[in-house]
Amino acid sequence: MIGLHPATRLVAWAALVVLAQLARGPWLWGLGLVVLVVAVLFARHRAWRLVKRVRVLLLVLWVLFALFTPGELVIPFLGSVGPTQEGLWAASMHCVQLLVVVLLVAVLLETTREQDLVAGLMVLAKPLRGLGLPVDRLAVRVLLVFRYVERPPAGGWRALLVREDVTPVVESLRIRVFPLRWWDGLLGLGVVVLILLGAVR
Repeated sequence: MIGLHPATRLVAWAALVVLAQLARGPWLWGLGLVVLVVAVLFARHRAWRLVKRVRVLLLVLWVLFALFTPGELVIPFLGSVGPTQEGLWAASMHCVQLLVVVLLVAVLLETTREQDLVAGLMVLAKPLRGLGLPVDRLAVRVLLVFRYVERPPAGGWRALLVREDVTPVVESLRIRVFPLRWWDGLLGLGVVVLILLGAVR
């Protein structure tokens, strides 16, 4: 994604996330394999860190679908408390979809600076200015969230509520916004068309 505008990268990332939710069967497994390889090559440590953070959610998701989806029992003597074939399939599919999204987030954060991500969000949110929304203030808050997620304080968010000696750090935030180029607009339009075609399908 070198040379692409951050807004174009965000649109492409969103398209892959949508594709992961629409894909089924071999298409989903193939997409998952490709995303896994890319994540291992370009964002191994960040991807592993993010996967560890959602491991409980993955376990809960798998248990809920495996045990509570009606269908043919895998272990008949367990009765209704056992997993079903349909449940195992649905659990695996939803877990893979979540993993694909997490890995895509890792790759995006690893290959794009946080300031560039916020600049891309500002470009995409520019039409909202007409509704009176403070896009610049929203961009600064998103940047602060990125920094908190990557470098949380000792003790996490609870430390900010309990400790009285924690003082906010005042720093200047610089966001460089540059216009979209023609190939960015063309690629973004193509991605949007592909998303619409996939949704219609």
